[in-house]
Amino acid sequence: MAEPQTTRFTTTGMHCHSCSMLIQMTVSDLDGVDSVEVDNAAGLTEVTYDPDKVTPEGIITEIVAVGYGAEVAG
Repeated sequence: MAEPQTTRFTTTGMHCHSCSMLIQMTVSDLDGVDSVEVDNAAGLTEVTYDPDKVTPEGIITEIVAVGYGAEVAG
């Protein structure tokens, strides 16, 4: 297992707590994800994961698949 990595994503399209819960549940189900914190008010999602099992691009793909926009926060 690689050293866990944490990446923050700017996440768009969230309107309420249910939106953030959907993203949290979806990303948490990915193999290699250790933790997910979603702040719908700030539009940020922070994910700690094993980079040997999942990539930022893979996380973005899952967020987009459930109907939200995402990119690595600058």
